[in-house]
Parts: sequence; structure tokens; C-alpha cells
Amino acid sequence: MKIAVVGDPAHRSSTDRDGGGHYGLAELSGALVRRGHEVRVHSAAESIPVDIPDLRNSTDLMPAIGEIARHLENVWGRDRPDVVHCHGWVYGMAAQLAAKRSPLPTVQTFHELSTTARRHRGTGAASETAVKLEALLARNASAVTVACHDDMHELIRLGCARTKITVLAPGVEVDDVIVEGTGRPVDGPWSIVAVARDFSTGHGLGDVLRMLPSLGDTRLVLVATDGDTGGQAAGLRAMADQRRIGERVELICGADHAGLAALFRTADLVVSPSRYEPSAATLLHAMACGAPIVAVAHGGANDAVIDDVTGILAPPGDLPALNRALRSALSQTVLRQGMGLAGRSRARSRYNWGVVASDAEAAYTAAVSRHAATTALPI
Repeated sequence: MKIAVVGDPAHRSSTDRDGGGHYGLAELSGALVRRGHEVRVHSAAESIPVDIPDLRNSTDLMPAIGEIARHLENVWGRDRPDVVHCHGWVYGMAAQLAAKRSPLPTVQTFHELSTTARRHRGTGAASETAVKLEALLARNASAVTVACHDDMHELIRLGCARTKITVLAPGVEVDDVIVEGTGRPVDGPWSIVAVARDFSTGHGLGDVLRMLPSLGDTRLVLVATDGDTGGQAAGLRAMADQRRIGERVELICGADHAGLAALFRTADLVVSPSRYEPSAATLLHAMACGAPIVAVAHGGANDAVIDDVTGILAPPGDLPALNRALRSALSQTVLRQGMGLAGRSRARSRYNWGVVASDAEAAYTAAVSRHAATTALPI
């Protein structure tokens, strides 16, 4: 199959989640090639000529949507793909415009739905324009993929047919993560790594900090993978000092793949306290490192973590339950070790990129079939 992928194969900036880089677009494309497909990636970062000064993320491409669509239409006129896979609503708008003129079947991927982000993190989490455009793109696409089952249900609520939707989770390269010869010291305090996108209230790192006094002899590392985007790190540091636990708390503003792996391999627990996180990418990375998980039961965590097997899930909005889960896991060494082993096995068997590529193939095949059925001339 000839697949045209429209999106950014690498992170353009830490806050850009619309274009596909955080998902692992490059890894998915590579897995599809290994399965015998021909993949061509179209990206403003590489092959699409756009003149936008200080281009930092995919939303900056909005003024160039028409220009990108014309470029794609010209390229596909010379080298027609079998299916177009669009990542995010900005690239999706341009790709759907070009595909409609060809015409070509399209698979539209949403890495995060704006409606759900606004519900959990407030109206500032996404624009009303994004909400309207996502609904339009979902209706017009031949097939749609989302990061988790919660977002699938949200799309159905918005009127998208269930038969059009596939959950396409991020993948992980489990065998690239070395776990032998690593691990926490046998003595000393417990170590918890709490990880989220940033230090804002909606991502829950402050909630874990407030629980630390109840967790015994424990050190806490708070990791904001996107950095201190809202300037809240100083407030959390002051909170730790006021509670006289500052010497037991470390804040990390931004962390790359290798840095996260080093933290995960030596942690007794990895905690995902965010009130809304559709992607399981970071949790899968932790599972691949053999870390037991405690997470809020929604979004990507609800899909990736098997409760009491690979980790412990706490009900959304129930901070006492999250605290109990942390204390329970810390008090049971054998349970933590078992969950770590089971999590690594699950990451390898269910979320390796070969399996994810197979899921993508199913979405492509469905899109091609649905497009053929809707464009067939009546007899």
C-alpha cells in the first residue's frame, strides 16, 4: 500500500501535540515500511515549502493551510497514494482539501480532542475553533483514529459513526530499553517519580506533592515533560518548603527520552496524576523500563494499565483513593516487582510498533473500502 502521511515526524516544540511528533509518527512510518508498505511523509519541517517566520508548532501553519493543500494536490497528482493519513487538525484541514480534489481516502488522527481537553482543563486548554474543526474533520474523513477509548466515546457523542473510529495507541520500543543491572538501591528511602505534561493544577503534580508527608520515608521527583510552561515550578517549590519536605522533593522541568528512562528504571513507583491525558506514551515508556504504575483511571492510562496487574488505577477526582493506592503499592515490595514485570511484558506484546502498525493498516483498509463505497457510481 502507498501511504501518504501528513504531519511532523519529530517534535517541533515541547508544547506541540497537534502535528504528530509526540505520538511517534516517525516510528510508526518506519514500522509500516518494515511491513512492506511504501510511506511518504509530508511535513512543513521537511518537504512542504511554507514561508512562516519563527515556525514553532503546527498551529502556526494555519495561515498556510491553502498553500499546503495546493502543494499536496500537485504532489499527489504526480504520485497518487492509496490512502492519506493526517495528524492533527491543522494538517488535517490541508490534507482533506487536497484529498477531496483528487479524490483520495483519508484517515484523520486526533492525538487529543479539544472538547475533552476543555472539559477537564478549562476553556483555555483549546480554542472553540479547534473544537468546530475537529468535528468537521471527523465527519469528512473516511476513517478516524484517536489515542484512547475515552476519546472514541467522545467522538461518538459528537456524532461520528462508531464504525469509522479506531483506537490507535502510541507504540514503544521495549527492547531498546535496558533494564538489566539497574534498579533502586535495596536500602534508603522509597523513590516516586510523578510525571505529567506540566506543573499546572489540571495535571496533578501538586496533588502528589501534598500527599508526600503521608507516604513515609519517600523521595519525590516531579517531572513536567513540557517544561515549566506556566511558571508554576516556583510555587510548588515554595509549597514543599512550607511543608518542610523540600529536601525530599526534586522538580525537573523538561525531560528527554533518555532522561525519563533513567528516572523510571530507578523508581519504586511511577505516578501519572493528570486529570486528563489521552496518550499513554509516557506510561508505556515507564512500563517498558519495568516500573510499576499508579495512575488516574482515564484516557490512555485506562487503556494501557491493567488494574492490580501492571499497576493500580484510582478513580478520577478521588484524591484519597490515589493516596491509598500510593501507600498500598509502597508497602508491598513483591506486588511492585510483579507489576513491573507484568507491565514490561504488556508493553512488549501489545504496544510494540509492529502491533501499532498492524492497527493502522486496519484503519487504512477500512478507509479505502469506505471511500470506494461512497464514490462508486450507481448502476
